Amino acid sequence: MLSKKNAVISLAINIFITIATIVVVISYFCGNDGEYHIPPLFRFNLFTTDSNILCMLTALIMACFEIRFLKTGKAIPKLAVILKFIGSTAVALTFVVVLLFLGPSTDFIGMVFGGTSVYMHFAGPLLAFISFCFTERICHIEKKFLIPSVIPTALYGMLYVTMVIFIGEKNGGWYDFYGFNIGGFWYLSCMVIILATLGLAALLRIIHNKNIKSQ
Repeated sequence: MLSKKNAVISLAINIFITIATIVVVISYFCGNDGEYHIPPLFRFNLFTTDSNILCMLTALIMACFEIRFLKTGKAIPKLAVILKFIGSTAVALTFVVVLLFLGPSTDFIGMVFGGTSVYMHFAGPLLAFISFCFTERICHIEKKFLIPSVIPTALYGMLYVTMVIFIGEKNGGWYDFYGFNIGGFWYLSCMVIILATLGLAALLRIIHNKNIKSQ
């Protein structure tokens, strides 16, 4: 059972995630082109932006049910928890890829801490992790929900491969801005990313469930 204390903490975090993400996305259209001078619309081609928007939507849904819970005592539906699980997994992947791959291969400080990247790559994923694993003690997450947590990554991967590999930059597709096709091994990169997503989802599930049992 979710305590009112945890509900208040989680609500505050979810509201912050919602507002901060909206502010950052709006800033892209107000002159914020970041460390790498990325055009506003191209931002939506990036998994960073897409995963944070997904997490923001799941945080907003959770916040709405938490407000209802605090006002009426009505239980938060399990679907809201599953959605937050999916959103948190997506931004966890963003954090790990930037920390272990994109950061070291480019400008680590700029990639992780440059401008609004500090939120999209670091603070946002961290807040989602904290709220889902430690404050949203609502229900147990079964193993069967690991597969849905991979769906956003798989869908983005299919789009990325289509635009980069099958269409290509010369035909109006995307250039390989993530560098996942180095040496032509895009299929290995896809496998690694999917497995990494599954591993992160499993880790979040374990921590979340452990804290459910400890309450």
